[in-house]
Amino acid sequence: MTEKPSFFPKNVFGAFGILFFISGAIIPLQNLIIWGPEFVIRYFMSSDITAEKLSLGVIGIGIFMICFGKNKQNQI
Repeated sequence: MTEKPSFFPKNVFGAFGILFFISGAIIPLQNLIIWGPEFVIRYFMSSDITAEKLSLGVIGIGIFMICFGKNKQNQI
């Protein structure tokens, strides 16, 4: 009996990747809801290091970990 492979890897990289992705998405979504898109876009375009820019980095780390876990799962 063959199992249908899951999109998300079933190892620690997949779990942490999803965790990073969700935690990184909270800050921009919260600011979009509370302050609106003009506020968020202004802080994305500023030269300062802001929470929105850090959250993009965290989302990128999460995507990287999901892809890395998928490659590890295919090697096993």
